[in-house]
Amino acid sequence: MTEIKTQYFDNEELRYIGECLKVEDLKLVTTDTYSDEDIWQSVKNTGKAELLLCSAIQMSVVGFGNKTYGTLEYKGVKYDIKEIFKQVGVKLNLTTEDKISSDTLTPRRIQRLFRLQILDFLIQNKEVKPYLWRKYTVRDPKYRATTFPGAESLLTDIDSIKYLVIAYKEVDKKLSTNLCQRIFRVLEARGFFEFDKWINLILRL
Repeated sequence: MTEIKTQYFDNEELRYIGECLKVEDLKLVTTDTYSDEDIWQSVKNTGKAELLLCSAIQMSVVGFGNKTYGTLEYKGVKYDIKEIFKQVGVKLNLTTEDKISSDTLTPRRIQRLFRLQILDFLIQNKEVKPYLWRKYTVRDPKYRATTFPGAESLLTDIDSIKYLVIAYKEVDKKLSTNLCQRIFRVLEARGFFEFDKWINLILRL
């Protein structure tokens, strides 16, 4: 008679496997290679930290895309942001398949690093209206200063986060993108909320 193999071990058999294989000193490696410390060091090493900060503010307020990053004026001098990036080695036009190290500079990483400075700039300059708030929300003035790319790595107020998520959802709807899920992953990685509760919020928007 042919012996039928066990498809599933019971708990006792599974525990036996654990006794045979002792795993010690395991360190888990995250797939998120971003590091504020490493990016800040790279920014300082460029010798153009102030211009990169100005670039981050310009991109967060005015926006960028289609290989266009715009221009800025700082201390009376106009700069092409793309040229600044080329000079200091910022990686442009990367795809989701490209592998980069924790100290590699990209436009979005620069925005993320300077998130608090961007917020401060918007708080201090009340006449400035960031494009994400202006184009993709109902323009509630309460959330003007907190609705910009990179804010998902900074905000702690629940209502401000919800407003930001709604803005990204509108971007996804109009541009057929999937930014809202990426923003959610950032928020989840910060340990900000339970998965089921917030994914349902996003899907209902």
